[in-house]
Amino acid sequence: MPSKRLLKAILPLLTVIYSLNVYSQTKQITGTIKDSKGAGVVGASVVIKGSRGGTTTNAEGTFRLTVPEATKTLSISAVGFAPQDVDVSSSATVDVKLVESQSSLNEVVVVGYGGVRKRDITGSVAVVAAKDFNRGQINTPEQLLQGKVPGLQITNSSGQPGGLTIVKIRGNNSIRTGNTPLYVVDGVILDGRTPRPNFAPSGVGTTPTSDPLTFINPNEISDVQVLKDASAAAIFGSRGANGVIQITTKKGAVGPAKVEVNANVGFSDEMRKIDVLDAGGYRAAIAKYGAPNSDSGASINPFKEIIRHGVTQNYSVALSGGNDNGRYRASFFAGDQDGIIVKSNLKKYVGNFNGQFKFLDKKLSIDFSTTAANVGEHIAPISQDAGSNGTLISLALIWNPTLVLRRSDGTYNQTNPSGQVNPLALSDAYTDISNITTVLGNVNASYKIFDWLEYAFKYGLNYGSGNRKGEIQGWIKGTGGNADGAGAAAVLNNYLFSQTLTHTLQFNKDVGSDFSINALAGYEYWKTEYWGSSTSVYGFDYNLQQTNRVGNHYYDNMDDGKRANLNTGAFRDPIVEIQSYFARAVFNYRGRYSLTGTFRADGSSKFGSANRYAYFPSLAASWLISGEDFMKDNPIINTLKLRVGYGQTGNQEFAADAALDVYRYSSNGSITTNHFGNKNLKWETVESYNIGLDFTLLNNRLNGVVDYFYKKTKDPIFLAVVPQPTGAGGVQYKNLDGAYVRNSGVEIGLWGDIIVGKDFNWSANANATFVKNKFIFPAAGKAPLALTGGLHGQGTSGAFSEAIANNQPVDVFYLPSFQGFDKDGIGIYSAQPDYVGDPNPNLYVGFSTDISYKKWSINLGTHGSFGNKLYNNTAMSVLNISNIIGGRNIASGLVSSSESPANPITTSTRFLESGSYFKLHSATLRYTFGNLKALKNFSVYVSANNIFVISKYKGFDPEVNVDKALNGIPSLGVDYIGYPTQRTFLGGVSFSL
Repeated sequence: MPSKRLLKAILPLLTVIYSLNVYSQTKQITGTIKDSKGAGVVGASVVIKGSRGGTTTNAEGTFRLTVPEATKTLSISAVGFAPQDVDVSSSATVDVKLVESQSSLNEVVVVGYGGVRKRDITGSVAVVAAKDFNRGQINTPEQLLQGKVPGLQITNSSGQPGGLTIVKIRGNNSIRTGNTPLYVVDGVILDGRTPRPNFAPSGVGTTPTSDPLTFINPNEISDVQVLKDASAAAIFGSRGANGVIQITTKKGAVGPAKVEVNANVGFSDEMRKIDVLDAGGYRAAIAKYGAPNSDSGASINPFKEIIRHGVTQNYSVALSGGNDNGRYRASFFAGDQDGIIVKSNLKKYVGNFNGQFKFLDKKLSIDFSTTAANVGEHIAPISQDAGSNGTLISLALIWNPTLVLRRSDGTYNQTNPSGQVNPLALSDAYTDISNITTVLGNVNASYKIFDWLEYAFKYGLNYGSGNRKGEIQGWIKGTGGNADGAGAAAVLNNYLFSQTLTHTLQFNKDVGSDFSINALAGYEYWKTEYWGSSTSVYGFDYNLQQTNRVGNHYYDNMDDGKRANLNTGAFRDPIVEIQSYFARAVFNYRGRYSLTGTFRADGSSKFGSANRYAYFPSLAASWLISGEDFMKDNPIINTLKLRVGYGQTGNQEFAADAALDVYRYSSNGSITTNHFGNKNLKWETVESYNIGLDFTLLNNRLNGVVDYFYKKTKDPIFLAVVPQPTGAGGVQYKNLDGAYVRNSGVEIGLWGDIIVGKDFNWSANANATFVKNKFIFPAAGKAPLALTGGLHGQGTSGAFSEAIANNQPVDVFYLPSFQGFDKDGIGIYSAQPDYVGDPNPNLYVGFSTDISYKKWSINLGTHGSFGNKLYNNTAMSVLNISNIIGGRNIASGLVSSSESPANPITTSTRFLESGSYFKLHSATLRYTFGNLKALKNFSVYVSANNIFVISKYKGFDPEVNVDKALNGIPSLGVDYIGYPTQRTFLGGVSFSL
């Protein structure tokens, strides 16, 4: 008996001792966790299966973990990847390749003011992560997304470095106001304008605008969320009519200090040329047409004289690190890109610093982010509204190829018999320098009152200062402006300052085992100011002869200009203030049924007293079909989700003084009315319906989305002629009762892993958007409501090409029909113009692919649009056949036509061309060496941008949109001697320390 009792007493002790002995025998496991492309996964969780013991991967995706000898399995997981178990019973080293999982339903997506679990999203939201961005020479954040998102149309309107990128989500929404989406950077709403002043010297005209987002360092963007429908964007109310693009920058990661370095250098050339006659063809043409003898005996390529192989350099370094209570990241970027046109250049310097810190047992979080940037431009005299003698491109295209540009003594030839300005001389005499300094910052403090209730406060600011200095020296002759033979200069300064103040209270709680609520309420105040000044003068006393010049620029010596010709000016736009109250609630039942309701009330100072506030609701629901019992164990479908939504958003992107009486005082004391006020002016409202289907198939190898959308913009704002009590007529901003703009279409997106192997991997992303656009206003009848698409150059005084008209696409081409030539080579045209073409594409597509083999990888990106027309204003006004009589060059294709040089320049469908194209916009080949001593993830690469385009269009690039607005009505699809598209080649290295 005693022995049995003793055995029972010591048996548990023996068991514990045995267990301790077993588990005191340990082993060490090391390994690397990579994604499907071979890059290390940072912060992946590595735990012993069935326990809580584990670690996370470092910045290179490697880990080291001590485990009991008896451990057989490790569980690997990371956000955005499918979890994976690894057998370690017979190996101390593991090399794991995770598979991206787009169906990670618990992943949090930022959808305006707060995060929402992916399973709860009911609207149309696209998220593009850094690993999926376009690569190569990227000057603006929008270019990262080109061809990546269904429903997102991105057009590089100019080849000029830093030129404006035009972005539209699901078509043209408005006939007058802006169609650009709202940009939000780390929660700070941007104004959308650039402080770069306009410089339009007499005789040269207005140069294209720059992109307002150039100041952002694309290397520091971690992901971009595109909110496309009203259910997703209604939380932004009056700002969300054109969709919302949220940019999230990179933050510090937990771990030791890490340095990331990326550097590249390369050059640019022309992607495409416009065919004009060479010297031999020109001689043959003047003989064929019996033109006055303008053969000067030389053989030159004038356009080649203004083109160069521009050199590009980009350098980026980032330092980051931290722990659970505090993280930081600091980065610096320096870029220097020469344009392919002489004397054009973009220099960019950007510094970023951010931190995220936690206090009071991690209940209090304080985050901050600051961006400081300086963007400098040297701008060539390439105008969008000048005649043929005022813009460098046209001058080079039509210069007589038998006439030298420089004489033997090195001076410029300024005695062209045609009276044409020498393009090289204009480039030398013209200097235009812009310098913009931008500060974007925010501070955010949040406090967790309970685990399920959090209050947050954010203050953000965006300040921009733009300085521009320009001159035309007096020795240049023939430009036709007041600088001609006298010299002119200007100094201009613009300022932009916007502020955002936001309070939010977020409730996020599981109520029982089947029901969860994510609710948000908030208040926001936004204010923006825009002002500037200018000084210009003409008539200088020096640099009036090209052989006797000094290096002092006119804009640095304005006092030398004639006092009688001095002009000064200043402006200040009305301050715009928006006060908002908003709320959103997301309900989820059993993880399968979600309902989202959103409401926002906006009050804006832009509107009259009768309609100061407007209200924007939305309601949407989703059903996770794959979560139902009848879908379990389906061998093909992993996730299947149906979304349905309706909502309203607003548009207030128009002149800040639209509701006010606006007068202009002249120098003689007289007063004129710009426009009359309208206290009843109200918001444009966009109603949006969306039905979508999200799915993943074949063990999450194939992902897809299909959306049908319908948008209706009601009460469009229009500057209309109105009678006044005095009997005099005037103009006034009005809402067009009964009018609306309609956009409807289907989006399809597919992406996934085609091949996943040990050494070889292949993934692809394809998307297509089918869209129809129409303006409806029965009261207008058949006649155009307004004209736009203004044309410039020879024979175009007062000419237009487009209209806003009932039952027609927005900016429909409105032209006489060209019916050929008569027996004398003179054009035959219809008596009246008609609606003859749509500048809006009915299909745009994107395709990208990543292929890797061992340490080699290649990335390709393409995009295209189809079904739209372009008006070739360049062919009509610059390269017309009458040039040959005047001693100027012509388009090479004209000599085979039956057209007579006596044929007058006439606006017609003759110059309406197909705008359809497909472009290979980026390609990158990379070799990853891995870790080389102190250098981690060392890789070298070569990349190219704008490699080729497939198109029938005869201009530089069918991806073009020169601003040809008339009376404030935007245009679309008109091309007039824009800056040629640049093809850029880069070679670079990247590594971390």
